[in-house]
Amino acid sequence: MYEKLIDVIDKPAKEVTDEDHDDATKIYHKYLKECLTTKCIILASMSSELQRKHQDMDPTAIIEHLKKMFDTQSRTARYHLSKALFGSKLTENSPVGPYVNHMIDLIKQLEKLGCKQGKEFSQDLIL
Repeated sequence: MYEKLIDVIDKPAKEVTDEDHDDATKIYHKYLKECLTTKCIILASMSSELQRKHQDMDPTAIIEHLKKMFDTQSRTARYHLSKALFGSKLTENSPVGPYVNHMIDLIKQLEKLGCKQGKEFSQDLIL
């Protein structure tokens, strides 16, 4: 079910030739129903302020608008996490365990924000 809803956002509406008018109408009504379901799920997961801003948009437009709104915040968060990660140093006579756990935590947070490093690169950062 969720794959259908994701397809509504990711893929354009299906085009049907004029010859199949009845089929085209059925496909279009099915698409509208899936759009409405997708929109309801998206709006239900938002705060009331964001719901008011997006209630007149279609699901694809909502996602694009949210990306524009929050992309700057995630970029800033990635910058601060990267800065902390690359600036981390193990001080003398400090235990290694907490340092490694902190580095792993920073790497996982960056991955959640879409900034993935390779396994070898992550290991090199910790060492």
